[in-house]
Amino acid sequence: MTKTRALFLSAIAFALLQFSYDASAQSLTTNPPVEIKNNSGETRKICFHKDKTITLFAIGCVELRSGENIFWDRKGVFTPFKVKIYQSRKILDKYLYSRDLPQDTGKIIVGTGGRFGFSRFKNIRAKYDLRVCNERFDDPVYFSLGLETNYGFWTEGWWSVKKGECKTIPVSQRLKEKHNIPYGTMPRAYYYARTYGDNPLYWSGGDSDYSLCLDKKTAFSIIQFKQDGSSQYNPLPCEGENRERTKFRRLKDPVGKRSTFYLTF
Repeated sequence: MTKTRALFLSAIAFALLQFSYDASAQSLTTNPPVEIKNNSGETRKICFHKDKTITLFAIGCVELRSGENIFWDRKGVFTPFKVKIYQSRKILDKYLYSRDLPQDTGKIIVGTGGRFGFSRFKNIRAKYDLRVCNERFDDPVYFSLGLETNYGFWTEGWWSVKKGECKTIPVSQRLKEKHNIPYGTMPRAYYYARTYGDNPLYWSGGDSDYSLCLDKKTAFSIIQFKQDGSSQYNPLPCEGENRERTKFRRLKDPVGKRSTFYLTF
């Protein structure tokens, strides 16, 4: 009886160990980077810590101006974690508060005062699409896109939409197939567009927007920045006979739990 009990307990232990391994392996492939957005109205410093009672050393910290957002690549941490929020100051940052978060956190929103929100990966749409329509212009509108994720930042083009026409671009599917970016990663999207003819029209960004590289003549897919694991982007050269840097406009993110970006001309 004792031997049978020991074998039974060993089987349970092995099953639990195998489940733990499978869950860990799955998390490495399905947990996307965490999107962090600062809606506090002030510059905030956000530091990440392992899930312990005493957390003296941070895994990493980012500083975001009001309205900025980035993607944190998690530094291999796919367990519950802690964030500490600071008010950025010239001499010594002021500690404000901390939050404990689950391992499947997908998005963090730092609000005013002590307001803080997050959404879990299971509540984030797996795939994102872009719906582009031309409702007003007789000439076809030609457009290119900028897609920014923590894995890379690309521009792609060209597409066109005729008057009365709509086109759906499977953003997540393209990122997965072309760059192996996992589903569930919502990119920040940008666009540049124009018409041709006697009186061409242009849709481009302003002074504070990104200057991104595109090809004026042919289809293209161009990586824009060197990815060095930090929140700083180092622009790559925009070289080639038909290439030039152009300001791109930012597209609004999908509303709520919706999975579609919209662009209407």
